Amino acid sequence: MPRRTGSIRSILMSGFFSGALGELRGALGGSGADADTGGNLLQSAFNAAGGTEGIIQKAQAAGLGDKVQSWIGPGSNIPMLAEEVTRIFPPQQIDDFAARHGVPAGLATQILAHLIPHAVDQQTGDGAQTSEAASGGFDFGSLASKILGKSA
Repeated sequence: MPRRTGSIRSILMSGFFSGALGELRGALGGSGADADTGGNLLQSAFNAAGGTEGIIQKAQAAGLGDKVQSWIGPGSNIPMLAEEVTRIFPPQQIDDFAARHGVPAGLATQILAHLIPHAVDQQTGDGAQTSEAASGGFDFGSLASKILGKSA
C-alpha cells in the first residue's frame, strides 16, 4: 500500500475528520472538553489493549501491519479508518468506551481511528516504546489537545 503524503494538518482538515470533530463538539455542547474526551477515550482504548504494545499487536493481528510500521517508523503515519478500529476492538468494547465517555459509538471509532496512529507514533521511537510510555507516564489528554486543537 502506498504511503500517503501530506501534513497532519491536511489530514486533520479533511472533510471526514472535520465532520467527526464537529459531531464531537456538538455532542459536548461546543465546549472545550472535546480534547479531554478524546484523550480519555484514547487512554481507555490503550488500557484495554494492554498499552502501546497491545495496540500494536492487535493492529498487526487485524491486518494493519503496513500502517503500524508507518506509525512506529520514521516518516508520515498512514491514517487509520474507523472500520479498522472495529477490527482491533470488538463492538461491545467500543460501545463501552463510547458510553463511558458520553459519545456515540460511531464517533468513538472515528476519534480512535484518528488518534491511535498519533499516540503510537508519539510513544515509540524507532520501533521501541519510549521510557515515558513504558512507565505509564504518557499524557493522552495533552496529545488529543494538540491534535484536536489544531483542527479548530
